[in-house]
Amino acid sequence: MKLKRTLIFILITISYSLFAFPISPMPLRKLIIEAENIVYAEVVDIKKNKAAISNDNWFKDHVAVLKANEVLKGKITNTQIIEVYFSPDMSCPAPAYYEKGTFTLAFLDKKDTDNTYSTYALSYGSKTLDKKDYSIYRSRILEMKNILTINSEEEKQSKTVDWLVECALEKVTKWEGTYELSPESDFMSFYDQNQDTFVKKFQLNDIQKEKLRANFFTEKTLEYDDLGLIDLIVKPNDKELLDLLIIRFKENYKQMYFGNSFFMSKIVELSKREDLKQILKRNEDLDMFAKDYDKKSTKITHEFIEKLE
Repeated sequence: MKLKRTLIFILITISYSLFAFPISPMPLRKLIIEAENIVYAEVVDIKKNKAAISNDNWFKDHVAVLKANEVLKGKITNTQIIEVYFSPDMSCPAPAYYEKGTFTLAFLDKKDTDNTYSTYALSYGSKTLDKKDYSIYRSRILEMKNILTINSEEEKQSKTVDWLVECALEKVTKWEGTYELSPESDFMSFYDQNQDTFVKKFQLNDIQKEKLRANFFTEKTLEYDDLGLIDLIVKPNDKELLDLLIIRFKENYKQMYFGNSFFMSKIVELSKREDLKQILKRNEDLDMFAKDYDKKSTKITHEFIEKLE
């Protein structure tokens, strides 16, 4: 899942030169509400759709053959064979991903005209998960289905915030929770066409903030999705959080790459250091398409780290 999001970031960057743009982010809660079918299935085969290729329907030039293992929503039956049309060759928006021999949590819509299925919300609607990670997603999906039946809007809102926090506490579902709790902390929010996303309708109480903060401090490695929690857990003059970020950045910067600039920006915000701010600005001003981008960015990152000593 982390690798998948990194690849999406790369594809988005490339898309600037291709005049293609991502779809609005689609976290789990919205998928549960909007997709017609939710199924955990084995990908038993991937086939080329020759008819689509000949008719120039490139967006459905492949067929993923799925065998339903468990149905969480919709009219698909267990063990049913489903054919899902998709195109792995799309670059942006990022396509649904299916690989033969894996298990996927798929959010699907059915086309009544030809009895075929498509993946709702493209890459957001297909999640390759082993049984352990699926069990976490399964619990969250069933919980949200129950929350949606609550008549009291106040109670529904309260339980939804609790649910988003539970998502954010688990590595595999962290983005599903943090994106709705703190959308501005994710680069994908730039493409979110739903202005309701930014209304801050999911407010955290002190207990929820402390729960997320305690979880953040137990993480031995910090990845891009983890950084979305910072704006939710930060305290005034938060030296404890700043010290942790500096330690984790020094430990993880070689593995994060595309998350380094965001990581450095959080250190700048908390430290309020002008010298670090200027180094960060030089890094952000680099041309990502230049041949020497990697070399220059790495050099600037090392300079930033040296200033932290």
